[in-house]
Amino acid sequence: MGTNQTRRKFIKTGLALSAAGLVSSTGIKPAFGQEEPKVVYRTLGKTGLKVSGVGYGIGFVPIPEVVNKALDMGINYYDTSRVYGDSEKIFGDIIKKRDRSKLVIATKSGSRRKADILKDIDTSLKSLGTDYVDIYHLHARDTPTAIPDEALEAVHEIKKSGKARFLGFSCHDPNRMVDFHIENKFDVIQTTYSYAIGGFYRDKAIKKLSDAGVGIIAMKVVVALTGLNLQNLDNPVTKKGDGPLAGIKWVLNNPAIGTTVPHMKTIPELEMNFRAMAEPYTPADEKMLYVMNEQIRPSYCRMCYQCSGVCPKGMPVTDVLRFLAYNDYCGNYHQARMSFMELPKEVQSVRCSDCTTCAIKCPNGVNVQARLIRAQELLA
Repeated sequence: MGTNQTRRKFIKTGLALSAAGLVSSTGIKPAFGQEEPKVVYRTLGKTGLKVSGVGYGIGFVPIPEVVNKALDMGINYYDTSRVYGDSEKIFGDIIKKRDRSKLVIATKSGSRRKADILKDIDTSLKSLGTDYVDIYHLHARDTPTAIPDEALEAVHEIKKSGKARFLGFSCHDPNRMVDFHIENKFDVIQTTYSYAIGGFYRDKAIKKLSDAGVGIIAMKVVVALTGLNLQNLDNPVTKKGDGPLAGIKWVLNNPAIGTTVPHMKTIPELEMNFRAMAEPYTPADEKMLYVMNEQIRPSYCRMCYQCSGVCPKGMPVTDVLRFLAYNDYCGNYHQARMSFMELPKEVQSVRCSDCTTCAIKCPNGVNVQARLIRAQELLA
């Protein structure tokens, strides 16, 4: 593909991977020759909101110590959801003594019925301890049918009431949702975008959304880049955290992206990601990401959705492989299992080991049948 040829050309001109710099006054190590890390704010589409390029995906289990450190560092964008268990309440307790006006808070509803969505926003506001959220999303909407008319009525009513300043939805397939998003006057979108997932399969949709003034929030920016073995990169200074750092830098290199929402479990992880706002994306980063991307090629789904509707047994391949990635790449079995159990019973009962050959021939080189079998053995 043209994209891969461009990447190879970029790599050939690459620099050697940089050694770590001296410790800054903030305690964060800037890369060699780089300035001390600092927060960089970007404008989120036509909303006018100024958001830190690295935001914070609160996730299922917020770590108060890490969230408080992020707040102290100036990170101002925080994403959560009613779907994430008690995370709204935990985050709400953390920010009780903080200046609410300096925070940009987003949450989501997983409901489809109007009455349920209206109830969800009130529950969220109570849990968060605020009388409004800056952005209210409908959670995980990958097809227009997932947002019925009554759901649209609900969110626009919520915005009109002042309980949410702006509206959006999260999705994993922006190509299928871009026109629906623009036509129904949503302000922002939260979507998958990363070196492994993004670029080739996402750039056209991202550009169309950006040209329409939509604020774009990138999620799953480092899912495929954590916990991997980097020894094959043949460089003694490469560290485990360098993959996520390079991955976020790649995402932020696209000016259409307003912010990112990686989940961060430790302060060193937070400090590493924080650096991505101040450091340039380099040929060394490109080389690293290219090699890592090739390492995970057989196991990580790129969410290109070219397999949609192909399985004769009705298996939603991309969704199931995404659920498996929550476990294999994020270490989050709970989210993987919970997501799998929300599939229809007839889909949960399918066993891909019963097929002699798989109907799916992945254009990205993923061993689909083996991955589906693993998902079924682990999650069913």
